[in-house]
Amino acid sequence: MEKQLILVPSVTYAMKAKRLLDRYKMKAYIERTPKTHQVYSCGYCVFVPENPQTAHDILLRHGIRIIGRVARDSV
Repeated sequence: MEKQLILVPSVTYAMKAKRLLDRYKMKAYIERTPKTHQVYSCGYCVFVPENPQTAHDILLRHGIRIIGRVARDSV
């Protein structure tokens, strides 16, 4: 099973994204970005277990900068 991770440019953006998604009643977790993808982000990302595309759209609509999305195997 793959986890969709939303890469953001800073831990501040990750915290803003989580708060925003909480307001939309979406589960969101701040996680360390896998080492293979840290060159693209600050080292933190947002994991949304359900409807990551909807979360992505909400974040963009509210001005949260997104670097990209990556999938990784869940542990």
